[in-house]
Amino acid sequence: MNSHHFESFSVRFNGKNYSSWEFQFQLFVTSKEQWGHIDGSDLAPTDATKLGEWKIKDALVMTWILGSIDPFIVLNLRPYKTAKAMWDYLQKVYNQDNSTRRFQLEYEIANYSQRGLSIQDYSSRFKNLWAKFTGIVYDKIPTESLSVIQVVHEQSKRDQFLMKLRSDFESVHSNLMNRDPSPFLDVCFRELLREEQRLVTQNAFKKENDVTVAFAAQGKGKGRDMSRTQCYSCKEYSHIASNCSKKFCNYCKQQEHIIKECCYDPISKTKVLESISQLWQFCTCFGKMSYLEVATQFLGKIKKTILKGILK
Repeated sequence: MNSHHFESFSVRFNGKNYSSWEFQFQLFVTSKEQWGHIDGSDLAPTDATKLGEWKIKDALVMTWILGSIDPFIVLNLRPYKTAKAMWDYLQKVYNQDNSTRRFQLEYEIANYSQRGLSIQDYSSRFKNLWAKFTGIVYDKIPTESLSVIQVVHEQSKRDQFLMKLRSDFESVHSNLMNRDPSPFLDVCFRELLREEQRLVTQNAFKKENDVTVAFAAQGKGKGRDMSRTQCYSCKEYSHIASNCSKKFCNYCKQQEHIIKECCYDPISKTKVLESISQLWQFCTCFGKMSYLEVATQFLGKIKKTILKGILK
């Protein structure tokens, strides 16, 4: 018995999950052949020797209870001296009225949908809600009738699951609903996982092809869908850099031109320097005429702002 550890409890009772905790705890204690200490079928013996052994086992069950609940609930159990008394207290306080709890779960299932969840997360949460709901419903059904009800509920469970999927999965949803015989929920889940992976791959390729970066060559946008064309200068769409109204040169960090038009670009710098040498000789022939005026006439296509930068 000393080999039992609290790590065996994957679900800890926190005051809000009584149904799932009760299910887990009952299975655990039953597997240890100690459920009689909970339901009262294993009463305390009158014989002193046997009573000592019974108290040890009962204390072990109490230890399991205390080890599977949150610390703030543990303090509420201090007045109770047997495992059954502890169990009865928890059941009386935290086990909601079935009618109220069933209505709440029906409401949650009706309003539950996939939205932004992955198929895995959506499925896990849906199955958890459904398990809580059917746990309440099946509790009042005779054993001989239970199998028939379970078949009906399995169909309803599958239909509810498929109807609450995002529109991305509409084609798979329709295909699964129209099959004869109707597939089980596990089969639907497997195919939806496959479809989700296909959509992820498809969207990745689409994202790569959606954005076409236009380089600075004039006329590069002809014959192209410009709504998907991005200007590398201003990062906006529907035009290319050479036609951009917000031109910016990434080489000299000045506005009103792009790198292809930049006089500081290493490719065209030699030509500009040659032009400046010719310009100096040209200026000596014009007397008082300003350097800038001569330059403007000589290099009509070079903007004044660029030339002023050269002359500094």
